[in-house]
Amino acid sequence: MMDEWISRATPIRRPGAATSVPASEPGGLSTTLSAGARVLLTPPREIWLASLGSASLTLRLVRTTWAHMVAEGTRAEVTLRRALGLGSAA
Repeated sequence: MMDEWISRATPIRRPGAATSVPASEPGGLSTTLSAGARVLLTPPREIWLASLGSASLTLRLVRTTWAHMVAEGTRAEVTLRRALGLGSAA
């Protein structure tokens, strides 16, 4: 019974499943290292997309702030004109 269980065990290594760079291939190690460095140095797509979103939010904030500043300036100008008697309330 014990022999039957051992014979049905899944082998740890399967023939032909291991993929490795042969030692005789010229430039294999440098190709592997440069590919790894490229993966590490290029920013992920999520960071790029997040930067686009933050730029959009910054632009929206600048536009909103500018609109509030112009509205406040208009109110201040109307108040000053009324105080000085220079014009009607527009």
